[in-house]
Amino acid sequence: MKANSVAVVDVAVSKTEQDEWFVAYHFEEVVERVYFVRNPDSSRLQRWDPLESGYYLAVDSESGDEYVARTDGAGFNSVAFQLDPTYIALRKDYAPFSTFSDGGVSWFTGRFKVCPKSCSSALAFSYNFSMQAPLREHIRLPEQSEHGELNWRESASDGQVVYVGPQALDTSRQDGFETIIDPILPRSLQQRLRQDVPPLTAYFNQRMPPLSERPMLLASFSPTTDGRFGYQGGVVGNQMLLHWYGHSMAERVTAPYFVEDTLWFIAHEFAHLYQAGQFSNEQAWIHEGAAEFMALSYLRSIRTNSSYLNHRLQGAQAKCNTSQDSFEVHYACGLLWAADIDAQIQATYPHGLFFLWYMYVQALADDPYADATQLYFELLAQLTSETFAQQMRTRVALRYEQLPQQAQVPAP
Repeated sequence: MKANSVAVVDVAVSKTEQDEWFVAYHFEEVVERVYFVRNPDSSRLQRWDPLESGYYLAVDSESGDEYVARTDGAGFNSVAFQLDPTYIALRKDYAPFSTFSDGGVSWFTGRFKVCPKSCSSALAFSYNFSMQAPLREHIRLPEQSEHGELNWRESASDGQVVYVGPQALDTSRQDGFETIIDPILPRSLQQRLRQDVPPLTAYFNQRMPPLSERPMLLASFSPTTDGRFGYQGGVVGNQMLLHWYGHSMAERVTAPYFVEDTLWFIAHEFAHLYQAGQFSNEQAWIHEGAAEFMALSYLRSIRTNSSYLNHRLQGAQAKCNTSQDSFEVHYACGLLWAADIDAQIQATYPHGLFFLWYMYVQALADDPYADATQLYFELLAQLTSETFAQQMRTRVALRYEQLPQQAQVPAP
């Protein structure tokens, strides 16, 4: 690859009439190893089968990243795999596949991005994606829908979610969202999803920079056979993902606090949508804590059961005090820190934490290469005081220092 040039990787995903899924890669140059950009775990080793003998998947002992190579060490410029297109919850990443009961499937392109030789400079690669499916099925990205085949290009950034299935684009909807909702979800939950979109949109539009693109909502469900159940959400660009998994949803909707938990879940993901991709893996408490607080604020605004809200706050306090898990600290302590930041800002600015985030999103849009953590604390100091901002820095650093060494994050 020439200096300062961009190498192109062809990624062809396909679904057959027999519901078999495949991915095929083609590289411009012969390589001896190909690394994956995103490596939250090593589940590809169990879920991807090379179509030709002589190829294998393994985990690099130094980096922990998954890679593809040949058993004889020879170079190659193409390789293909058969895939397991079922749902798997990845704690640190988006699910590679989410299934719908009507036969539809959505998949996350970020899971399929690879780097010839090394991902140390992943942005030096560009990806020509193609999706092929039976002609009866719709292949959908935001504002795009085709039958049979869809082609697009991406950088090595997060990615997009591609829907393949029977649900067509509905141009008659007036709530500003493209929606793809699993018909197996209880009718009450489907109605909840549709009813909550307009007031949530209005709430966030009044407090955060408006969305620049029409968002897409994908809500899906998959059963499990090991007794696990729960939900997982995420936001990729202008796509909001909501997935429930486990046993019968008809039973779960009658459980205590199901409605309140669902509202919190949706409001949390709405917050991420309006955070406009300003996420930091190193300082995840900033965006996760804010999303938790914004969900709390929305539920307060619609007068949700106060005992439920107290239950959430008490649970966050308990986890923040005792948890040795960095992800629980991001959410639990992050919520409490966000609440304290909100109270401090509200002494001068009525919208509190929302006003900080309004400024933060706008500033990072103007200067996307700014140090996001440093900028966050600079804006916090402007809205409160240098003393308070420094107190928050110290408080955050001290809490993360209490975690096991491997779970710690860099000091803010």
